[in-house]
Amino acid sequence: MRYSEQFMEHIEYVFHAFCKVVLRHEAINAWRDLKRKIEREISLDYLISERYFEPSVMDSYFEKQDKPTVFLVLGKEVIVDDERLATALSKLSELSQEVLLLY
Repeated sequence: MRYSEQFMEHIEYVFHAFCKVVLRHEAINAWRDLKRKIEREISLDYLISERYFEPSVMDSYFEKQDKPTVFLVLGKEVIVDDERLATALSKLSELSQEVLLLY
């Protein structure tokens, strides 16, 4: 089925109009999102100047104590780096320590 030249031109104009409407609404959405972002975000410089503190993070998960504790189990050394765990294990009897460290 062949379309007339006039009909093909009409389809092209309608498609262009549709594209313009879609682009216009996308621009409106982008401006709205940017406006929301500006309203809700707070500058890090502002926070630092208002609170008078330096932003920093201290991760103590991988910190090791100065001297790791060594336990002897069946003639082999078991090294415990965690200070709290080492003190808890040292308070147990030798048999309990051996059972826990073998496990």
